[in-house]
Amino acid sequence: MHETRQRIIEFLKEKKQATVDELAAAVELTPMAVRYHLNVLQADNLIEAFAVRRQSGPGRPQQVYKLTDAADDLFPEDYRTLTDYLLDEVRVRLGKREMGDLFNSIAHRLVAEAPAPTENQTFEDRLEDVANYLADKGFSVCWHPDGDSYLIHAYSCPYRQIARNHNEICLLDEQIIARMLNTTPARTACLVNGDDHCTYRVTQPIELIMTPA
Repeated sequence: MHETRQRIIEFLKEKKQATVDELAAAVELTPMAVRYHLNVLQADNLIEAFAVRRQSGPGRPQQVYKLTDAADDLFPEDYRTLTDYLLDEVRVRLGKREMGDLFNSIAHRLVAEAPAPTENQTFEDRLEDVANYLADKGFSVCWHPDGDSYLIHAYSCPYRQIARNHNEICLLDEQIIARMLNTTPARTACLVNGDDHCTYRVTQPIELIMTPA
């Protein structure tokens, strides 16, 4: 990004809002030059004029600028490192077994938010519910029949980077699949282990009508 526009963004991040004259003083340019950079930033949806400030003395009212929500992406965030530290601390305090119980509880809450099974719903229809629900949570999922069972493939996982150090997170999608399908999935491949996707093999339960988890 152009150095002047970067300075304008940083100033607005600190001050929350500013007029053209205030920005011109901050970046040491003329108001006309600053307006050019503001037009570029507005075209990129990084700033917006949200108010008009009237002068206390002579002079025309000035527009007041602020950053848009899209500009937040320009400032680095490190949720992954913080999450790693938090999970490390939880594991130390609770122990590995209790850590697994914790993620099972989280999975149970996620399943409670999933679409409920309908009466006489087929197993394949329910598989489609699973795929769509996991997609809503950030997974890229597909499934297909394989003999007398089915394979569910997840080609992306929103927790992949964190799961490298905390494989308990893999219980989330496993338990979602298990509880939504009322069956026991067998993991045959895993992104964390270096495979190019996660795969679960599932078989249709005896019950033809699904019951909520």
